[in-house]
Amino acid sequence: MSPTASGLYSAEAAVSYRAVVLVGGGHAHLGVLERAPAFRQRGARLILIDPGRFWYSGRAAGLLGGRFSPDEASIGLAALAQRRGAAHVAAKVTDLDRAKRRVHLSDGSALPYDFVSFAIGSRTHSPWPLDDVAIAGVKPVGTLVRLRERLLAERPGRIVVIGDGASAAEITGNLLHLLQATSCAVTLIGAAPRLLPGVPAGLATMVERSLAGRGADIRLGLPVKTIKASGAVLADGSCIAADRVIVATGLEAEPLVSGLGLPTQDSGLLVDATLRSVADERVFSAGDCAALAGHRLPKLGVYGVREAPVLSDNLLAALDGGPLRAYRPQRHALAILDLADGRGYAARGRLWWHGRSALRLKSWLDGRFLARYRA
Repeated sequence: MSPTASGLYSAEAAVSYRAVVLVGGGHAHLGVLERAPAFRQRGARLILIDPGRFWYSGRAAGLLGGRFSPDEASIGLAALAQRRGAAHVAAKVTDLDRAKRRVHLSDGSALPYDFVSFAIGSRTHSPWPLDDVAIAGVKPVGTLVRLRERLLAERPGRIVVIGDGASAAEITGNLLHLLQATSCAVTLIGAAPRLLPGVPAGLATMVERSLAGRGADIRLGLPVKTIKASGAVLADGSCIAADRVIVATGLEAEPLVSGLGLPTQDSGLLVDATLRSVADERVFSAGDCAALAGHRLPKLGVYGVREAPVLSDNLLAALDGGPLRAYRPQRHALAILDLADGRGYAARGRLWWHGRSALRLKSWLDGRFLARYRA
């Protein structure tokens, strides 16, 4: 059964079993779908609500750079749910009625739930309005497909990337690859005094050398005050001209999270160590849209992947009325940047290296993850 928001699934159809509703096709929910048989054994149905595809953030920059096709960087959620024996609703959730235990959908319908979990990912945090035309964000990842098409069609002469973190570096590198046959000038503007403030300085230097050596104009320690049609205006009043601006200044949870009427932290739904809302025992969350009490976790897919087994176990335990187990985030996570220069730039804590071996490792890890949910 694969219901849609058009009404093929109704409240009356749910009375014979308990419903565990998964809002969003994030990393953590992919792992929960693998456990669909265990939910069925408990007389429960998994229902995934998501209007589109799962976009793999590890290939986001390569998607913009034209090095991966949309199919190579995404997973079809309807087919995945069907293979796992779960239901799929192609819609967006607009509201949560916790008193009646219903999720309201974008088509005006509603679904009942016994337990509900949110893993809807994140979007670009931007002080400026994003219109996906003159000013674009790097997330949701699917927007990069349209951005690539526009760049190839319009051939802009000047592009400004705003940000000093990993996303800004990868986007800049892949823009250089995408537009290498043109005379487009790419400028990277960062507010921090150096690129990649959170990684070892030696690796940051290697990344900066790669980008600058391929033609990027890198300007650091320059906060952007505003963005106009003519380009980016810096805090000192100077302006860097641009035909298009790409914002990579960090991530935040989708607006839906703040409208649930539940406690939040840093825009994420506040959960305890069991990944359950601190204010509602029937609501869970994981990944970028969650905020783990007592921690400030970076918004990286690896945390959603590691949370998946705990989330699955705890949803099953909640159905049984049993004890829930705690998620303990790893202290350091491996990150490998792909600048589209034939090398990878890897860091884990204070350890770092770069070269073709790092890129091969990234390619293997990415391919293994995607293949796991396509088979």
